[in-house]
Amino acid sequence: MAGKEKSRLSEKIDRICKAVFLTEEGKPKSPTLVYSFSLSLLFIAVVLVSYLLLLEPLEMAFQSSSVLVRNIVEYTIPAIAACIPCVALSFAFREKMNIVPAAFTWMSIITLIVVVTMIFIVDRSDWKTEYLLFLAIAGVPMIICSVIGTVSSQVIFRRRSSAKEARLEKYGSRR
Repeated sequence: MAGKEKSRLSEKIDRICKAVFLTEEGKPKSPTLVYSFSLSLLFIAVVLVSYLLLLEPLEMAFQSSSVLVRNIVEYTIPAIAACIPCVALSFAFREKMNIVPAAFTWMSIITLIVVVTMIFIVDRSDWKTEYLLFLAIAGVPMIICSVIGTVSSQVIFRRRSSAKEARLEKYGSRR
């Protein structure tokens, strides 16, 4: 029974992935789409690892502070720390400048889907505690990182695009 359910689930996932990422011939619809989605999964892993690594030191450093201050610090500092190397990848992808902003957009979409899905999955007996715990561990840091990352990578992308246009205008249409 579990094997049949697993195969049905994997079939559904395969159909969704084929519809989103592949053409009817089996070729990728857009390499940027596939690369940015993969990069967004890496960004999510970076945020989770950052949160796990920084949670204990931040808890110890702010243990005498109020709960509100501790919560704000524990949500924002790991998200910002994870966002820095992710946004820095904007400078690594010179040819594909739009991959990092697209990856942060994917990250926002994935986070939204997971947060909404958790509303329906969490046990109703202690819904408030479990859902808020999930939001504290994954939801809030992901949302903060995706917002900061989207804004900063879009700013970088637009500045680099305008600088490239200015160079092309100054030196003509040659590359």
